[in-house]
Amino acid sequence: MDRSTAIIVATKGRPQELRNLLDALAEQTVRPDLIVVSACDEADIIPMTGEPTNLRVLFGSPGSSAQRNRALTEVRGKCKIIVFFDDDFVPSRFWIEQVHELFTAQSDVVCATGEVLSDGAVNGGLDWTEGRSIVDKRDESGKRDIIDCEVRNDQPPYGCNMAFRATSIEHISFDERLVLYGWLEDRDFSARAGARMVWTDALWGVHLGTMRARSSGRRFGYSQLVNPWYLVHKGTMTSQEALQTMLFAVVKNAIESMRPNSTIDRRGRLKGNIIAIKDLVLGRWAPEKASEL
Repeated sequence: MDRSTAIIVATKGRPQELRNLLDALAEQTVRPDLIVVSACDEADIIPMTGEPTNLRVLFGSPGSSAQRNRALTEVRGKCKIIVFFDDDFVPSRFWIEQVHELFTAQSDVVCATGEVLSDGAVNGGLDWTEGRSIVDKRDESGKRDIIDCEVRNDQPPYGCNMAFRATSIEHISFDERLVLYGWLEDRDFSARAGARMVWTDALWGVHLGTMRARSSGRRFGYSQLVNPWYLVHKGTMTSQEALQTMLFAVVKNAIESMRPNSTIDRRGRLKGNIIAIKDLVLGRWAPEKASEL
């Protein structure tokens, strides 16, 4: 199998996190052939001395879906595997090597996502040093044997770390109606790729969940309810899955609003939830409206 790999990273307002990720990618046991950073302006990038020859930097309008689509245009036809990493993801140094072995061993797999050892998006964020320490500790045990690794088909890929066979997504783009943070864009995109998508502990890393430069609580809260409902209408999410996702968000935000912390704007998210509920009831909802709040 051709081992060519392209990595896509959409970033905005987090230059240090991006630089940390690029440094980690330079330590991979199998180096990526192409890294495409899709940014919004020069402030998103820390200048590098001796910029890697495999690095491309693109600039354009913000929004994770739009940024990832610009990068896809750059990599199509140039690789066999396309990997998406969030700018605040800390990958195992075996990540790329292992995903190639997985795709070679299981020819029916078109998408793989790895084990997230710790997710700062759930608990308010982790710093790079802490995340790197967690990954290094797991890496010390060495890479997993693909034959013995756990593989499950019961959950969709997680956008902070997901890999696709390039042929499975050559005619697919991210939905740019899912504006700003693009809540559930990974779910929608992978559903349209079809075939077999897996979670595996042969790949691992830490999602720092950096709060800096994320959408406001109210905007994100609106997307938490409207985006899943939109995906039901598209056919990339069942109504049961959407309702469970929406209910969980509202309950979580309501409970956490009574004991707010400084890292996650639960009250803002709850306000966005309430606006979304009104729009859903009145039939005037649209995922793009999140950017207007």
